[in-house]
Amino acid sequence: MSKTKELSLKEQIIEAARQVLLSEGYRNFSLRKIAREIDVSATSIYLHFENKDDLIHTLMEQAIERLNDQLQQVAAEADGPIAKLEAVAYEYIRFALKNQREYQIIHLTSSDEMTRYPKEKFRKARKGYEIISSVLQEGVNADLIAEDKPRMAAYTFWAQLHGVMSVVLSKRLDTRIDQQEFIDEAIEHIIDGYKVRTALQTNNK
Repeated sequence: MSKTKELSLKEQIIEAARQVLLSEGYRNFSLRKIAREIDVSATSIYLHFENKDDLIHTLMEQAIERLNDQLQQVAAEADGPIAKLEAVAYEYIRFALKNQREYQIIHLTSSDEMTRYPKEKFRKARKGYEIISSVLQEGVNADLIAEDKPRMAAYTFWAQLHGVMSVVLSKRLDTRIDQQEFIDEAIEHIIDGYKVRTALQTNNK
């Protein structure tokens, strides 16, 4: 039995949708096209998903949950806030490199092209930011990090990591620069930003 036949209809729909979304983009994405990919009627897809945005939101949710679960695991295993920040940063990078399709889906669609991401799903999506925010707050409590707004700092941390991966995945990194060295130094600079500001503020007291 083929792998496709072993999947439930809903799983087949999701897998086909993932491939079509990444290869053809949001504007060329349709439920009829998905139906043709897996040789079923469009009506069959409507039994599982309300419309194409509902299906895409499911793809986004699955990818985000996978990433957040892995971030939470490595953060729990690390000892101390700085080590946790490093573990989370490297796991984010590892996920993006190993699961490029899923990572692209997280950042692929624009909110002005599709219906707003449902609030209940967005609450789950924020888990990644909350993990980082919690680690930063742990660092503040231990006098290792100086951040008045850990939640805002968490979004900055996330944006910096995404910027690093945008350079790597778009293949815009200068060929004279070693990719792993670039990643290592980028993570070091990001985390040092917190530690350096802490040291300066401590010295100025």
